[in-house]
Amino acid sequence: MDLVSVRENLTKTLSSSYKPHAYLFSGPKGTGKTSAARIVAKILNCSVTFPKLAKAEKVKDSGIEPCNECESCVAITEGRHLDVIEIDAASNRGIDEIRDLRDKIRLAPAGGRNKIYIIDEVHMLTNDAFNALLKTLEEPPEHTVFILATTEPEKLPETILSRSSKFVFNKANRDEILHALKRVVKGEKIKIDDSSLSLIAEHADGSFRDATKFLEQAVNKKLSSLADVSGMLGWDSIFPEKFLVDLKKNRVNKLLQTIVAMGQRGTDFRFFTAEILNLLHKLLLCVNGIEQTDLSPDLPDMFANQEINQLIKLFSQVYADLKYASRPELPLETAVVEWCQGKEIKNV
Repeated sequence: MDLVSVRENLTKTLSSSYKPHAYLFSGPKGTGKTSAARIVAKILNCSVTFPKLAKAEKVKDSGIEPCNECESCVAITEGRHLDVIEIDAASNRGIDEIRDLRDKIRLAPAGGRNKIYIIDEVHMLTNDAFNALLKTLEEPPEHTVFILATTEPEKLPETILSRSSKFVFNKANRDEILHALKRVVKGEKIKIDDSSLSLIAEHADGSFRDATKFLEQAVNKKLSSLADVSGMLGWDSIFPEKFLVDLKKNRVNKLLQTIVAMGQRGTDFRFFTAEILNLLHKLLLCVNGIEQTDLSPDLPDMFANQEINQLIKLFSQVYADLKYASRPELPLETAVVEWCQGKEIKNV
């Protein structure tokens, strides 16, 4: 389900006579699940929008929007609304937390029309916590709405799934991310050229969160030109495609020199490694019959299926090791040497 479909389905649900007490937002990280949950929370407490929904007034084709100006909307934006409670299930996954929620849920809203519980990464709850949550979902108070967000819906009990209205968030395409970035830039009055935004949108791999993080890092470093942003993302000296070509040809000395130069310029190697993995993912799909239109024509023919699998494992380990590396360039350098020397041994 793309963003347009999610928006349309949410609009239909919110404007219908049936108002669910539990929503389930599922999909990959960074696709807007928590942001959408906060927007729904705003709508259900908005002084302007909610009365129209309650009267079943006709909703425009453009969808339902909170006013973002009333006290309730402003409070939710600032994270101080007493009736919108966000729970991170990864940190609060036990039965005690859910029992505490169940005890307090009977209380009337402090000031809003509805009490909204947003439970992020809900699949992390323990079995006992799920059972306690289920009892609350079976007979929720009229004023209570749950919004459950998860990247792994398959881990949720069927009893929870059956009591939730489901909305699936897919990865955003490049144009959707670019549109979102332009809205942020306009709203925050940030000076950055469109080509840099396009590069960030491409690099985000379908994640609004990652795109926003890249933009924030560019702003903090006062980078606004394409050359500067390319350097931040590791694209100033070598593109991932060229990196893989050199790797295939065992150009270990050239690759090591490039990595050293990238390190001297302060390139973020996690960004660069993530882009290599994105490219390898496309190659994996391509060599297995799923066409990828944005690949260089010669690239898919350079690697066998087994080589692509090996490279994915290798660079996945690099990405993990980079988090704790004392020297940021070291995991990438050792991976290059390991791969090239391994190929040399096989060719002896």
